Amino acid sequence: MAADVDALRDYMGRREVTAAGWVVDYAEPRHVYYQAQTLARKANRLVRQINGAETALPEPPIGEILPGHVLGLVQGAHQAINSVQQEIGAPAADGEVRFDADRAPRDVLREIVQINRQINLMLDIPIRPEDVYGRIELAAAYVAGKLTDDPAEPVYGTLPAFETGKQPVDVYRRVLTCLGIAQRIGESRGIRVLDLNLRREERRRDIEPSDVYHLATTLLAELAYLTLELDAHDVDLPPIEKPAYIFPSHVFRMAGMLEDELNRLEASL
Repeated sequence: MAADVDALRDYMGRREVTAAGWVVDYAEPRHVYYQAQTLARKANRLVRQINGAETALPEPPIGEILPGHVLGLVQGAHQAINSVQQEIGAPAADGEVRFDADRAPRDVLREIVQINRQINLMLDIPIRPEDVYGRIELAAAYVAGKLTDDPAEPVYGTLPAFETGKQPVDVYRRVLTCLGIAQRIGESRGIRVLDLNLRREERRRDIEPSDVYHLATTLLAELAYLTLELDAHDVDLPPIEKPAYIFPSHVFRMAGMLEDELNRLEASL
């Protein structure tokens, strides 16, 4: 699929992604699945950009997420890319893809994130801060469910003061902080968590809203599983009025609330 996306990128005259891939030492299919969902959404958005067609994503699996579930999403996304190639007359990629039995979920995760980054550069309307905001908002609801004793009176984190002038890189680093806390919580409870090289990511400067979205999606996957294992309650999204126009500073603020929740959760365990 990566080869077909690159061939399509070249045909469309869009710039090539240059950001280095994630360094991941351990990942599970559940981490990969969330990124594969993003891949399917972006591929479908590209199709809609070309011919207006809409494609529904498959329903998430019930129970354990397996490699086959990830494969289904990737195949669907690849078909969407092929349909765009056919629609505009773009050539398919040359060469044969060989099966590599030694690949692990971490390798698939890295590859999917890179493809996601490339497709984002091919969209007329790429990922925006408001898309990231939704990921963080949902993550905050997951963690609040564990902080809550009575679902009728949910407990949320403290929303910090609004700070202007924040850039995607600032949001990225705050989400990295949240992911680091989530990893510590998981490890303390004997739960295998994503092993992403956080220090390397903290040094990055070339951050786009889509990079924040991919990281926030990974954080969301971690927290969805973690709070499920911790028997958290189901609570509504934080009762905060969503801004009419969302910029990185708004996402940074919401991520600050999530960070407060995670610190409270870690202290309570």
